[in-house]
Amino acid sequence: MISTPCLLDPAAEELKLRDITGGVAVARAARSLLGERFDSESFMYVLMRAYSVDFHAARDASRWHEFENGPRALSDADLEVLLAPWVATN
Repeated sequence: MISTPCLLDPAAEELKLRDITGGVAVARAARSLLGERFDSESFMYVLMRAYSVDFHAARDASRWHEFENGPRALSDADLEVLLAPWVATN
């Protein structure tokens, strides 16, 4: 279930303002900001709005292991590498 953009945009704006380092930290901050609205689709949307993440990369990020436990799930390390071009890292 994807929420309407008006419910997700404030979280995207807040993420833009925070000094967050790394893809996993971004995912956890998004989860905190979105609460019960946090799912793979809302995470994709927030990534694209807050960090201008490419659609295909955001779609791949939605396979993070905390959403999906199948064989295509991304580990924390995979998520870090995937989002590195858009999200600052140490």
